[in-house]
Amino acid sequence: MAKQQEKETFGSRLKTIGMAIKFTNQRDKLFLPLEAAAILLPFVIITALVVFAKFSLLWYVSAVFVALLAGLIVLNMRTSKVVNKEAIGKPGAAYALIDGIRGWQVTPGVAALSETQMVHRAVGKAGVVLLGEGGGKVRKLLGQEKKRISRVVGSTPVYTFLVGENESDDFSVTEVRKRLMKLPKNIDSKDANHIAKRLDALGIGMAIPKGPIPTSANAGKGARRAMLRGK
Repeated sequence: MAKQQEKETFGSRLKTIGMAIKFTNQRDKLFLPLEAAAILLPFVIITALVVFAKFSLLWYVSAVFVALLAGLIVLNMRTSKVVNKEAIGKPGAAYALIDGIRGWQVTPGVAALSETQMVHRAVGKAGVVLLGEGGGKVRKLLGQEKKRISRVVGSTPVYTFLVGENESDDFSVTEVRKRLMKLPKNIDSKDANHIAKRLDALGIGMAIPKGPIPTSANAGKGARRAMLRGK
């Protein structure tokens, strides 16, 4: 079934950010230097303004908030880069990279030929998006799934994309989040929820094989979910 958006408490959000820091630091040598620079730079600037321009010490309060924001921005960028890089070539990567995007209800493995050839479904304000991965044979599977659900969604747009690193693919798996977010808004959230429920009632064509989702992508996506609420 489509995964609904989960509400996160402040404590759980801090936990996921902590996991992201550990996850990214283990795989990205530039992360700590960039993170330190992002956090320290606002304090350096404010100190210079206090000393040379006689700014009030209260400006350090602003420096705290700017430093926290800068640190989160760097963390998000470096985590996303690591997750995208490690997802390349791994089955289930497309689902792992879009799971948790606000405004989208994602169902993995609505159709599959094998544990490396499958179709995932996402429902949002753009309509319905079918993402296939696993090579050229999946394009036919995409067409079959589009035909199956078109009977249910009527005039709602249904997009199909084959993602991967082959020349025949529509775009790289690393671009899937960006492509999804750039799609036009064709329906409202109420209609999207209604369509998602109707499609869930259809059931899944083939159960997704066990163990296809890359663990590295799963480890990093929680942090992005915590930091990108509202985007």
